[in-house]
Amino acid sequence: MPSTFTIVFPLGVTVGKWTRVFEQRHPEVQLVVTRVADAEQRDAIETGGADMAFVREPVDTDGLHLIPLYAEDIVVAMHHEHLLTLEKKLHLADLDDQPRIDGVPSEAMFRSIAAGDGIAVVPQSVAKALRRKDVVAMTLEDAEPSRVGLAWPRDAQHELVDEFIGIVRGRTAHSSRNPDVAAAQADAAKQDAKKAPRATKSQNRPGAKQGKRPVARSRKPRRGR
Repeated sequence: MPSTFTIVFPLGVTVGKWTRVFEQRHPEVQLVVTRVADAEQRDAIETGGADMAFVREPVDTDGLHLIPLYAEDIVVAMHHEHLLTLEKKLHLADLDDQPRIDGVPSEAMFRSIAAGDGIAVVPQSVAKALRRKDVVAMTLEDAEPSRVGLAWPRDAQHELVDEFIGIVRGRTAHSSRNPDVAAAQADAAKQDAKKAPRATKSQNRPGAKQGKRPVARSRKPRRGR
């Protein structure tokens, strides 16, 4: 089994609950977990820097396997005294005349928001990761949700990929779909087959009772001439 397994994830995606389970099941493997920018998530896989990646869609899936995991709300991050905070609900049309701060979400972006330079539209988990007391986040009701998935290369797949997918999907350590468990069960079945007693010819004869020998027919004595 390989000695290392590398996973990358973007800002806002929480992977600890899955990586902890992996480390408990495979203490012999060094798990490397690194955060990358959204724009770098595919490159990390293509260059061999990561065996698997949590990705925020959309992402080019050419040459990749991708399974969807979950979706999250989009929010508007703004100064805590911004006029939009007076609204009960926010929609895309409410943002038409508002100065926007675009770019990669970061602490610098949220400092600009806190300074009143504008608003930013980001996934809810990103706003939570960058939260400040002077910045609030409100759900954008009619925005398409942000979707997060798990990706890995179609070629040169790491042998622990299936194991990690099982952990993310909630598969237990004793599940028959776990490769190690399946192999152990198959081996046990072979051993049981070897130990099982073989049926005798008499047991296979139609009408013969199990565990009893067939009764021999007695012959009548011949008459003397």
